[in-house]
Amino acid sequence: MGLLCMFTPSLRRFFLSVRARYHFWGGQRAYRLGRLKKAARHFQEAISYGYESFEAYLLLGKILYREGNYPRAAIFFERAQLTEPGRYLLEGYPDDFVTTLRARKERAGRPVYRIVVETEEGGTQTRHTSPAPKVAAFGDFVDQEEHDQHLLRPPIRPGEGVDVDWDEEARKFFSK
Repeated sequence: MGLLCMFTPSLRRFFLSVRARYHFWGGQRAYRLGRLKKAARHFQEAISYGYESFEAYLLLGKILYREGNYPRAAIFFERAQLTEPGRYLLEGYPDDFVTTLRARKERAGRPVYRIVVETEEGGTQTRHTSPAPKVAAFGDFVDQEEHDQHLLRPPIRPGEGVDVDWDEEARKFFSK
């Protein structure tokens, strides 16, 4: 009994490390397939288990950026920069990129609607102001274009998909 208790913390760290790697690899796979929401969940799980990876931070930052969540994207881009500053610069991000993201407001382009209700007496009552309704959901995809791109990709067969240039895949997000 005493011997088992002595190894428990190291076994716990081992299993957390295995879980973190599983979620990191799952995030990479989902990202490659265009399932950004699923990829984001996997990357967040990997990070919560203590997996500090430049790729996890960078790809999660890109996903949040595409969703328009600029403040959270800035956090993960900054973590990527702190993890590997040289590689961050080689990816082509300017020094002030995180600062400009923090300055942006979340979903700045969405209009705000105001609801006005007229009563029978002729007066008007102004109800609360609400943001625009969300655009139709496309499953794990950000927009219809991304969904269509996914449909055009050929299916992955066993043995394929191992020679992916992740840097090139990530650059496609910023080339549009």
